Amino acid sequence: MRTFLLNFITLVMLSLFASACGKRPQVVTGIQVQTSTVNQDVMLSLKADLDLGSMTFPSVTLPVLHPKGQTPIGSVELMPVLGGKNQIKIALNVSAVSDIQASLSSLPNGQTVPLIANNPTITIALGAGANLYLTIGANAVALGVAVPIKQFDSIGSAVGSINLFPVFKIDKVIGAAGIFTGPQAGQNGFAFIADVTEYVKMQDIFVPEQSIRLAYTSQIPSQSKEDKVNGMILDLNRKKARLQLGR
Repeated sequence: MRTFLLNFITLVMLSLFASACGKRPQVVTGIQVQTSTVNQDVMLSLKADLDLGSMTFPSVTLPVLHPKGQTPIGSVELMPVLGGKNQIKIALNVSAVSDIQASLSSLPNGQTVPLIANNPTITIALGAGANLYLTIGANAVALGVAVPIKQFDSIGSAVGSINLFPVFKIDKVIGAAGIFTGPQAGQNGFAFIADVTEYVKMQDIFVPEQSIRLAYTSQIPSQSKEDKVNGMILDLNRKKARLQLGR
């Protein structure tokens, strides 16, 4: 009974998973994706409202700087909002990254980025160990972010390197969101990746000739490790933890 309760509460807080079969509750209270053109540049923005139980994000803005010249080309915002919810916003000048080489990427714990998998990806370091990910192919666009969380370092010390990312679907967005862990400080945190293809006019952006295949498969660890993660997340929830960026 205790294991069932821990699983249920953790999934309510972190899974962000919408399933037609109803096995896991959906905790995304809203997703908005928009594109606009500013001075002939295509701007892509994504906003997701999240329910993390009694835990709250810090209120922080991480600028997205072009690796060549450090020109501001977007931002990533984390913030608590009214009603006990949390919000993540990603804004990016997609046109401005056309000269950045795409390559294989990974989460801060060294494991595969959910949804993106082994597709060539533009990765931009945001500071504080966080990364922004943009994957573009002839047929699809995926955007997301990984942010280390200091309070999750103790989880990584207990369970090692794991990914806990159920897949969700809301409106036209398919994505994955959850936590990643590793044995070292800075390798533990929250990540959110979304397939935003349906909101992007492919003819308006630079598009590689090669098609990509996104991985719409949940990443779930062994039951014993998932149970341990659940218990530690529940403890943070009871403490009404105010989450802090790692590193």
